[in-house]
Amino acid sequence: MRTLSKSKLIAYRQCTKRLWLEIHRPELRADSAATLASFATGHQVGDIARQIYDPKLKGTLIKIEADGFEAAFVQTKQLISQAKPLFEAGFRAGGALAFADVMLPPQKPHGTEPGTWIEVKSSSSVKDYHRDDAAIQAFVAREAKVNLTRIALAHIDTKWRYPGRQEYSGLLVENDLTDEAFARHDEVREWIARAQVVATKRKEPAVSTGAHCSTPFECGFL
Repeated sequence: MRTLSKSKLIAYRQCTKRLWLEIHRPELRADSAATLASFATGHQVGDIARQIYDPKLKGTLIKIEADGFEAAFVQTKQLISQAKPLFEAGFRAGGALAFADVMLPPQKPHGTEPGTWIEVKSSSSVKDYHRDDAAIQAFVAREAKVNLTRIALAHIDTKWRYPGRQEYSGLLVENDLTDEAFARHDEVREWIARAQVVATKRKEPAVSTGAHCSTPFECGFL
């Protein structure tokens, strides 16, 4: 069984043909300038989030791009019991894998494993696909036996004003999606099973272009 990343599952939710192309013909993808700019903004907000959630610099950033997925999974297992902030912690279970933008220990520890998974977005509100994100992340974490007690989405507060001096406190506002994400466990399992079927097909699905090519994301295969 192929292990599918969260991004692949989100691609499946948008279009089965997009998922197939992501897996079998990734060289055909050509992201637009707007998409690349969105990626860059997301990385910048991610950097700021680490400052916000780890002001004392006691946490660890797992460097996926430099070290690869397997090393990230190993490092996560080594660090998760230290009750310190983790960034890009990786988990693989139930046929899927996901990485946590922010993983925090409980404020009142009842154990040593992190209790809160926070997904950080550069948007100004919670979107429907963010809820799918959270559901997938909760599924993977719980299947991996992580002591997850809360999952939240943090996005930009449009009323916030930059005070200068590299001070970003208050930039992000959190939305608790725990109950909703946990309740969709079986639904996510079904997504994974169906996406696995698409991933193993020898021919790409016959899907015509349409509104789904730009919703919720502009497709790089369009």
